[in-house]
Amino acid sequence: MEVRQFQSFKAVVELNGFTKAAHALQYSQASITSHIQQLEDEIGAPLFDRLGKQIQLTAIGRELYAHVTELLTAYTKIKHLSSDGADLKGELRIGAAETMTVHKLGPVLSRFRKDYPGVTFSLVNENCHVMREKIHSGELDIAITMEPKVEDPQLVTEVCAEVPLVFVGESGHVLGSIDEAEGQCLIFSEKDCSLRKFFERNMAERGISTANHLEFTSMETMKQCVVSGLGISLMPYPAVENLLRENRMKLIPAAGEQPVFYGQISYHKNKWLSKAHRRFIEMVLEA
Repeated sequence: MEVRQFQSFKAVVELNGFTKAAHALQYSQASITSHIQQLEDEIGAPLFDRLGKQIQLTAIGRELYAHVTELLTAYTKIKHLSSDGADLKGELRIGAAETMTVHKLGPVLSRFRKDYPGVTFSLVNENCHVMREKIHSGELDIAITMEPKVEDPQLVTEVCAEVPLVFVGESGHVLGSIDEAEGQCLIFSEKDCSLRKFFERNMAERGISTANHLEFTSMETMKQCVVSGLGISLMPYPAVENLLRENRMKLIPAAGEQPVFYGQISYHKNKWLSKAHRRFIEMVLEA
């Protein structure tokens, strides 16, 4: 038996599918299937019941899963063994919101790589909802989100930044208030994004229609659309600070308390944290 077979088995169980496991582990689906078949041949019993397109663990599969979870936890700990902080080793799988990556993590990542060259890491930008799903599934070790305060009993979450949100339009706009925005094109982030949901809800509370809108996955694209006069948007202040200073954008006044999102660093409460994980978290919170 090989570690990769156990890793494939655990991924299939936790992601509930061979295709999802293949994508997460960057194997072909045929490789995942082969790993499972090899385990079943070694054990002498099926690990899954194949019920059409659905799979379900057999009794032997459930028993194996408990052992595999313990084994891979121990394997991860062994990989991260080091004599002192300067020799930190291992791998970090990090997810981060685009704004947090650009305006918070750059210096942290640069310093971390310089101080701990023995640690490898991957960083992906996703929306907050997707990152939390990947924390739960084990695809990510740590997520750094920007959203309202997270309340998830399965996650350990700490606030690492307070991020004001501002309404913005092109430099020549004449809106005296966001309440005058009826008929304006709204520049949205992608569906299921926390910022998009908050913006839509805020407009609905003001009685402003959101039917006229453009939707993008990139904050940079959204900013350029606003600068070009294609519409108005709600954005994190750090993302537009320079454009406001350069008079390429203009704030749109809004009555009431200024909306705020929070930069938050999260990991699963059952996640074993190596020295490298803990040091990275410390550096984010100190930044």
